[in-house]
Amino acid sequence: MRAATSPVTPLKYVVGIDIAKDTFVACFGHIDTSQHLSFGKETTFANTLAGFTALLVWTAKQQRVAAPQWFVVEATGVYYEELAYFLASNGQALSVLLPNKVKHFAQSTEQKSKTDQLDARLLCRLGLERALPAWQPPTPALRQLRVLSRERQSLTQQAVRLKAQRHA
Repeated sequence: MRAATSPVTPLKYVVGIDIAKDTFVACFGHIDTSQHLSFGKETTFANTLAGFTALLVWTAKQQRVAAPQWFVVEATGVYYEELAYFLASNGQALSVLLPNKVKHFAQSTEQKSKTDQLDARLLCRLGLERALPAWQPPTPALRQLRVLSRERQSLTQQAVRLKAQRHA
């Protein structure tokens, strides 16, 4: 008598996101009870509120059964921030990783090529293989302080350029 083959149940879903100024690439993957990693096709979205909403709709369509879902984003300049705040405000679990952590993981995989699609898949794999710390959004006061600090830095750099120009 043959044993019935049971469908493999996902333990968790992960969406790896490689973000840029105008767009971001998302890769949806899952790990199952047999520790097998599966990745879907990468999809590109606009780095806007409409793109963020489309991302949530897309991820909901990818899920076959209920399992925890986690988003993994690399802290790329300021481009990731609006997406991170959007996901957090929509109750989504999220990890924001420093670039050096992602770089070291990439070196351990011996991945030689570097494209947005491969980076999204790499972030997805990292989220599937590791237990990552959850990102907590900063308080509104800290967010405002960051904005003011960046503005001050920009004005200081502009003043240095103008002084050099005037001197020349």
